[in-house]
This record gives sequence, structure tokens and C-alpha cells, in this order.
Amino acid sequence: MIKKLISLTFFFVLLSSNAKVWHATNEWNMQWEEHFSQWMKTNQVHKEIFTDRNSPYFGIKADCADATYALRAIFSKQNSLPFQIKNPTGSRGGYGYLTNDTNYFDYAGNEDKRVVALINYVGQMVGTEQLSYHDTLPVKISKIDAGMMFTYKIKRPFGKFIRHSYNIKDVTPAGDFDVIYATQAIAKNGLPLNLKRNFSFSNAPQSVWGFKRFKWPSYFASSPLDYPSEYGYSQEQFSLVKELGAREFFRSVKKTLQISEQSPEEVLKSRFGTLCQAAVSRIEYVNQGLAHMAQTGRCMNYADYDAFSTPARDASLKKDFENLFYEMSVIENEGNVGEVDYLFWDQLLDIRNGRVSSSNESELLTACNINYREGVSIHLAELYRRIRDGLLSSHPNDGMAQRWGETTQNRTRCRAWY
Repeated sequence: MIKKLISLTFFFVLLSSNAKVWHATNEWNMQWEEHFSQWMKTNQVHKEIFTDRNSPYFGIKADCADATYALRAIFSKQNSLPFQIKNPTGSRGGYGYLTNDTNYFDYAGNEDKRVVALINYVGQMVGTEQLSYHDTLPVKISKIDAGMMFTYKIKRPFGKFIRHSYNIKDVTPAGDFDVIYATQAIAKNGLPLNLKRNFSFSNAPQSVWGFKRFKWPSYFASSPLDYPSEYGYSQEQFSLVKELGAREFFRSVKKTLQISEQSPEEVLKSRFGTLCQAAVSRIEYVNQGLAHMAQTGRCMNYADYDAFSTPARDASLKKDFENLFYEMSVIENEGNVGEVDYLFWDQLLDIRNGRVSSSNESELLTACNINYREGVSIHLAELYRRIRDGLLSSHPNDGMAQRWGETTQNRTRCRAWY
């Protein structure tokens, strides 16, 4: 009988010791934050981390906020660090937080599979609202680095909001960003993450939205002022954007973070590259919606519309054009046009005008070929004309011709949810 009791006790000890998602023996501090930042820069964080069948984290279905939580959880697990977020179901049962200590995912199997189960559960329960309001803090601009995130929230018609989170994979020497992130369409279709190089943000920080980093579990209930100064907690981005406006704010961020100053031509080429990248990536976003529409053959409900429509992306694309034009105006006002290759400057003028001289047509197509359907390519000048004239459609039930502004006729009568 005693042996049986000992055996049962040993069994329950083993059971409880294996029940946690993983065991944490370390604590978050600035040294670990630096390790996290360096890890984000490596090829261990790649587009197929959730979709490669050989990845231990295959099967994570992540939209933007989920991917942010997932990367933090994966690094924490790999380095025996705690993971903690506000409990999305509230504090029922006295549990105000969801942590790596939970035994809720013991059914999933080994640690890696329990991490996958944890993140998929988080993905069903939380989003960028919780990420921005409860689990992160704003940082001082000079402290912005890989491993942090940029979140935003914008209001759409009918009282709806669009929210998004980008993970900063690296900060370039010029003060721009390499970002890796997911979307709802990526989560829905099990696609690889998006990775963009030399990216610049355009939606201004406000309230709790902006450049953020994760709270530390041991400081969760503490005042942000209790964090060590090296953590970089600061509200300065919000006051600075009010003082400067969005465009000048992001120019200030770039200048603060850059370790090598760019010439006027380099600035324009960077903006041009960001713009081209956004324009070409729209092809995939539109095609995802078209494929879903072909599969269902019906007007999209709110969830599908939210996943496959492109109003925020199209607004961001327009801002990328405006940012390029703004940099051109700065160079003009400062009398530095002569520092820019005259052929390149001539192409930029054509883009800004939304029309192209015949001599620049082929050069613009070569510089940025937007081949959005077989046999049809446009350049940035034509794309800007269509955006400027309100020809593009963000509605995922519209056809290819309407989505890309070839025509405004025969647009869908399906509901626009926002």
C-alpha cells in the first residue's frame, strides 16, 4: 500500500512537472532583451517559420498580433524565459495572466507542440488591442531596435477600425526598418509571413499605439517607471508626433536611428524602393481575395471582408507616394535637385504628374514593373494616376479589372463592411 502511494505520488509529480508549456529558469532583463533583438535579426526568424513542415513551430496560424506573440513565446521557450500576457478570459479562478506555466495545453504533446497550441489559443482570444493596451509599453525613440513592434489603429467608415502590428526584424544603417509580419489572410490561408526590407511607417503613434516592446513578467503589476532606465520606457513619441505631424515625426525617427546619413538621391531611392515594394505586394493581396471569391462565389461576410479587403493597404500605398513626393519637395526647397541623377529625377517627376513622356516609359517599367495580371503591366506613374483619380477598388468581391482601376464599371453590389 505504501509503495502504491509512493508510486502515485511520483506519477502526479511527473504529471505536474510536464504540464507546463515549458519551464522557465531565467528572468527577463536587458541582457536577454539584447539577445532577443539579435535573434530577431538572424535567419532563425524567417517567413516560413510557421509554414515549413520541418519547423518545430509548423502549424501556428498567426495574424499580425499572433505572430508578435508567437515570436516572443518561441524565443522565451528556447531560452527558458517566462512568457506572460494578460489573461484574455479575465481573472476567473484567480488567474489574471496567461503564462508558460499553464497546464491547459498538456494534451498537445512535447514543448514545441505545446507552444503551437498556446499561440493558436492566444490567436483565437486576443489581437492588437490587447497587445497595445495590456502587454506592451511605449519606448524612447533612440531605443527602438529589432524585437520591438509598431502597432497602429485607424478609423474606417461606419465606425469600424483597422489595426495592425509589424515586428521589427532589423533597423537599417539609414534608419529604416526590415519588418516581418502576418495578416488575417495569411492566417486564414496558412501562408508564409511577409518580409519587407527598408520599410518606413506612415500611420502616426497615438494613445497606446506606436513603437512598443513587451512588458516583463516580473514587472507586470509594477509602474512603468519601475523599469530600469535601459528598458527605455517613454511617452515621447506621442508628444513628438503632435508637435511635428506624422511625416516629420517619421523623418525625425529615421534621423535619430540612422548611423549613416543618406544623400538626397539615396533618400529618394529608398522611398522609391519602399513604394515599389508596396505596389508589387498589392498583387498578392488582391489575388488572395480573388481566389477566395472564386472559391466561395458569394458576397463576403464581415470576417472574410476583414481578411481580404485592402482599404488600409491602399491608403498606406497612397501615403508611400505622398512620402516620396514630400521628399522631392524638401530637396527642391533646399536647392539640392542638382545632387540627384537627372534621369532619375525626370522619372520621379513623371510619377508625381501621373503621366509619362514616351522617353521614360520603358525606364519606369524597368525600374518598377507592376505585372498584376498576365500580359498587363503598369508603372508607378500610371498606378499613381489611378489612385489619384479614385479608380482602384479595395473591395474583395470586385474583379481584377475593378481592383486595379482599369474600369469603374460593373463594380460589386456586395456590402462594404467598412
